[in-house]
Amino acid sequence: MCSLALLALVGAAGCNMFDLSGPKLDENPNIQTEVRTPSQYLPAILAAQALFQEGGVARTAGMWTQQFAGVDRQYASYDVYSVDEDAFSTEWGLVYASGGLRDIRKFRAAAVALNDRQSAGISKVLEALTIGTAASVWGDIPYSEAADDAILNPKLDKQLDVYAALQTLLTSGIADVSSGIGDGPGSSDLIYENDGALWAEAAHSLKARYYLNTAGVNAGAYALANAEAKLGISDQDHDFKFHHSGIATEWNVWMQFMYWDRDTYLRASATLVDTLKNRNDPRIAGVVRAAMYPGATGGCTSGAEWCAPYFDTTATPSPPHGGIAGSHPGEFLGGASTLSEARLFGPNGDGGFFQPIITWAETQLIIAETAFRAGNTVEALTAINAVRTASDRTSLATVTLADIMTEKWIVMFQNIEVWSDWRRTCLPRLVPAPGKTAIPERLVYPFAERNVNSNIPDPSAQPARNQANPVGCS
Repeated sequence: MCSLALLALVGAAGCNMFDLSGPKLDENPNIQTEVRTPSQYLPAILAAQALFQEGGVARTAGMWTQQFAGVDRQYASYDVYSVDEDAFSTEWGLVYASGGLRDIRKFRAAAVALNDRQSAGISKVLEALTIGTAASVWGDIPYSEAADDAILNPKLDKQLDVYAALQTLLTSGIADVSSGIGDGPGSSDLIYENDGALWAEAAHSLKARYYLNTAGVNAGAYALANAEAKLGISDQDHDFKFHHSGIATEWNVWMQFMYWDRDTYLRASATLVDTLKNRNDPRIAGVVRAAMYPGATGGCTSGAEWCAPYFDTTATPSPPHGGIAGSHPGEFLGGASTLSEARLFGPNGDGGFFQPIITWAETQLIIAETAFRAGNTVEALTAINAVRTASDRTSLATVTLADIMTEKWIVMFQNIEVWSDWRRTCLPRLVPAPGKTAIPERLVYPFAERNVNSNIPDPSAQPARNQANPVGCS
């Protein structure tokens, strides 16, 4: 600040004659001013999308499809379908804002500027995963006008239109990652280590998933899903997994919530626990509890993450809930089993469990369902038995749709898309919480979006279910 005496001396020249300016004086060296390379965007995008895929939406989908049970505080309310309008504003932001669609588009623009089709293709697969997941839970969402600063109130695109646009995007992405053009993101690719062929497999599996999601209103989608799945993830080692480590900021998101932040909120669902017990399924328990259940060896011998053991216990439940126990909807059994140490802490015991998102097992069960619906029970049996063998279970001699969907409900543990399968098939048969007539089939739009976008209707004016699933399950 100039003093009054100094002002008198300098007169009309003012204080500017003494300003210190220049490249090393008035520029912040910590502010990014150069154009970013594609590889600089990718780690932040992957971190944000891991938080979306493993966060609050995944936990809620798990509760409402009775893989998990909410037993404490606000999760006891979630367990009986009482959810605040603003509960998922953070997740909505992860779809569109930092690390979401905006940054994914910037990642692509940087790749296109360098003619790096490998990176551009990866951006398209990630956009399809992010937007497709959002469409599966919210239905109609902003997409064609989203992430455009010139449009303050982006319209809601119909859910089926979004899925159609993503099919086109994925086709383009597959061509890009298969082109061999460009350096790709290199070591920043924490999913497939710059392997375009593996990205292409994951993209085909996503195409199969999204065709399947529309089959409730388009019977022809089953054949399309079958064809894409056969080009999809071909081996358990090719699964799309979010990588985590023992560094606190890189822990698995489920571990952060269920062990570190909110260890009393979420427990095993009695519906899933009882199903696993009745099947003598080796995934029911971690090694510490495996001796209680013949055949429960603490997960599958393959060691694949999708087949890691599901539950341990944090307390000794009272009878009749001895050993591995679950809580029924509305029961709020705090002594029920928690997530297994294998899934909380990973193979090194440090929170670094790699979270499976798109898997070989899901892809095989898409083949099984679509083949069964086409009358090809031989192909359906081959596919479901491949998954059963990989999970150390005996093969089936005959197969029903209920067999396939129950197998998939178990395989899609901790995955948001388990909710899509249940809405579409109403399998397995789930009983709503006491006093409730129906299990929710979509999320209401977050208040954070409704507060700034005039195209978002009031909760009372929003549909009970999404366009792709017009008929309810309960």
